[in-house]
Amino acid sequence: MPDATKTSPHLIFLFSSSREKMLSEVREGKGTDTALRGMNHIPGAEYLTIGECRHAAFCSWLLARLPRFIQVMMLVPRLLRYDFVVAQDELFLGYAVSVCARLFLLKTRWVYITMTSSTLLRRHAAHPLRRFLLKKFWASYARIICLSSEQREDLIRFGIAHERLTLIPFGVDADFFRPSDVSREEKLIVSVGRDPGRDYETLFKAVERVAHACIVVTGRRNVPRDMPVPANVSVLYDRNYTEIRDLYARARLMVIASKSTDMPDGSDCSGQTVIMDALAAGKAVIATERPWIDEYFIPGQDLIVVPPSDPEALARAIDSLWHDAGKRKHLAVSGREKVVAHYTTKAFATALRNGMNSIL
Repeated sequence: MPDATKTSPHLIFLFSSSREKMLSEVREGKGTDTALRGMNHIPGAEYLTIGECRHAAFCSWLLARLPRFIQVMMLVPRLLRYDFVVAQDELFLGYAVSVCARLFLLKTRWVYITMTSSTLLRRHAAHPLRRFLLKKFWASYARIICLSSEQREDLIRFGIAHERLTLIPFGVDADFFRPSDVSREEKLIVSVGRDPGRDYETLFKAVERVAHACIVVTGRRNVPRDMPVPANVSVLYDRNYTEIRDLYARARLMVIASKSTDMPDGSDCSGQTVIMDALAAGKAVIATERPWIDEYFIPGQDLIVVPPSDPEALARAIDSLWHDAGKRKHLAVSGREKVVAHYTTKAFATALRNGMNSIL
């Protein structure tokens, strides 16, 4: 085991899907590093993808054909070599690593970045066994990184010790979405997002009322075949980040409609990445109110918020902002300044690294 007293801990980031393409795109300036969770800003950090073996093609071929549970458990000995494992998935693997580290008197700590803890608690409210397992897993981790105070408060009420919880604001790649020096704005509304917490039904009803052209970029499951799509809406699927950045540049304003927090769908902070990307791109944003927004931004100054599941209120906000160039400019400037100053991947990585050093 590495000496845990060193100021630079030996750490590894664990991902459930490959990051090779993403890393390549980031290096070429064709992609955002947001989903790397700050890894590329921490010197010496390593990463691992479940089911991948970088040493031999046959090894990868064999791993891919094993049951996922076996793939996961085979990683335990390797992960125990590190001071820290940083992950946002794999709840059981985190528990297994944490328990093994204690049993064998090793110093490995599991750092869990929670994206869906509050959603999971709502979804499994009527399932005592599932809630027992969630508590067992979460209570075993050295740290749970919360992206909002709501997450932290929900976990404390659930019985997770507050000293295991650390609040770190989410960060996005503000450099990648930096606005162009030349305005390319069109008479266009843009909405982006594949999170199950999106509310495209409300968005479509609102956009149909205002009749402005709208482009939606999402995943196919977000817009079922039986969902009516207004004539003024174009739906695009699974576009790359360069295309999405181009759409931001063309948008007069961005609209992100999310479901109510009472709905057990999507991430706890649904819309967070797209809202912050759009603000980083220097765009005026209208979004459904969510507790995390009040924590990060000042509604009315950095962006406009509207009630959930209210197409009329959303339509009024769109129409008002559509015709108010001064307000759009004020929101765009204020929102971008806030993101660049506080909510970047570099800031997230710094806070994450400081947190790990404080544990050591």
